[in-house]
Amino acid sequence: MTDSVLIIDFGSQVTQLIARRVREVGQQISEDFAGETLDVVAVLDNAYVFMADLVRALDVPVRIHFIRAEMEDTVDPNTGKERKEISFTPEVEATDGNVLVLEGVLQSGITTDFLLRRIGLHNPRVVKTAEYIDKPGERRVFLEPDYVLFKLASNEMVVGYGLAWKGL
Repeated sequence: MTDSVLIIDFGSQVTQLIARRVREVGQQISEDFAGETLDVVAVLDNAYVFMADLVRALDVPVRIHFIRAEMEDTVDPNTGKERKEISFTPEVEATDGNVLVLEGVLQSGITTDFLLRRIGLHNPRVVKTAEYIDKPGERRVFLEPDYVLFKLASNEMVVGYGLAWKGL
């Protein structure tokens, strides 16, 4: 079975569309956090280009954090069943802060949901999410992003703008 891949053509029209959406979402976030400092958390690898463009579009002070999700296959000692264990490094400590988690693509939402719960353990004032691409048809948990550049109905993999495929 081969993966179906949607490759984004970065012709001038698409580039202009992305830039316009980044400005629009940046303006909305700036309005929502006016007068506040924002801790922007980019989930690596797929969010770094989105983060670079978005923080330039913000009119609020920001602190930038990069984290990486790591998944490990483990055996539950209570049931003996295999399961995936998710961890994030480093931890984001934003006690009483405003946190904006950026991702390249939101699909099942399982990893994002876990991350939001981990960040919530540090008692932030607000935690919101911003997605470059949202694929709600693939969601496996109830999770609605706060800010979305593009929503796709397609289940195809998307590459380009920092979204990698086979390491490229």
